Amino acid sequence: MTDFGKGPVLKDFSPWLRNEAERIEHILAVTETDSVIEGLPPFQEETRERIRLHLMNLAAHAPTPEK
Repeated sequence: MTDFGKGPVLKDFSPWLRNEAERIEHILAVTETDSVIEGLPPFQEETRERIRLHLMNLAAHAPTPEK
């Protein structure tokens, strides 16, 4: 992994990224929109839930920044 410095992580810097549920829903919305623009069908609810669970798992295991 590339180290980009010792400043705050983006999640801590941006207030709207701090709420995990909102952040994940935003990621899903942008990903789905980009996929549709590229010609793929909209997500099925099963796909959306699988991605949501994966993102929640990644967030739960993310390293915490040193303070």
